[in-house]
Amino acid sequence: MRLVDDEAHGGLRPAHGLSVMVKCFYGEEQAYILFDTGPGRVVVENAEAMGLDLGRVSVVALSHGHYDHTGGLIHVLRRIARPTPIVIDPRAFEVKLAYRPALTYIGLPFTRRQVEDAGGRLIESTSPMALANGVMVTGRIPRRLDQPSAKGLYRVEGGELVEDEVVDDRALIVSTGDEVVVITGCAHSGALNVVDEALRLTGANSIALLVGGLHLFNEPMDRVERVARGLRRLNVEGVAPCHCTGSRGIEALTREYGGRCTPLKAGSKLTLPLRGRG
Repeated sequence: MRLVDDEAHGGLRPAHGLSVMVKCFYGEEQAYILFDTGPGRVVVENAEAMGLDLGRVSVVALSHGHYDHTGGLIHVLRRIARPTPIVIDPRAFEVKLAYRPALTYIGLPFTRRQVEDAGGRLIESTSPMALANGVMVTGRIPRRLDQPSAKGLYRVEGGELVEDEVVDDRALIVSTGDEVVVITGCAHSGALNVVDEALRLTGANSIALLVGGLHLFNEPMDRVERVARGLRRLNVEGVAPCHCTGSRGIEALTREYGGRCTPLKAGSKLTLPLRGRG
């Protein structure tokens, strides 16, 4: 269930950012996993409008350290109102900047202490981690197939600005036994690399669906098309792009995938498994 996105279905607020809730069923038991929290309180407002109780969230995983994916965390923790694991890469806490048009802070809008005070229990990890049966978060993603651009993103190192390759980027993997679905935040590590790592971690031969932001909005068209073709070659069967994919990215994916490209908005819902459903 998509709680936050740049576009939204009627009755929900759009916001530049992303938040996805994964609801898992284990017989009579259920688990709620939140992947990213959007830029602020909008995640709480949209959850209420969708009739979702954030208080049932068991664990939060954050894809990387930019405000539009993490800014709602404190609001979410206040709704959960109990100690909650927060899985995050330690380098997400770096000072992250961009020129918009002046130098602007785009990193985490909170400190470690503020997360702990709100009830979060930080798990700072660079390795893959199981969040529930059939749900895992990747660790840092090797860039074996593609070297995505770090254009326009900066961090501070030794008192100077250096390009930020966003090594803290990670993705969520949901496996149903027959299918693997990959959910990205922004795919700063490169969509092809994300899929390659998901295939390695799961041992699967294909990805049923790639969901999320693919960070193609400011990439040259030749790279956008190369990524779209590359996903096909990696046996990605369908794509559900949103957020930072951009209009050109969605157009290229639509040309490559046709009806198997389904752009999502806040309020969109997917039910797994995908195969065998009309």
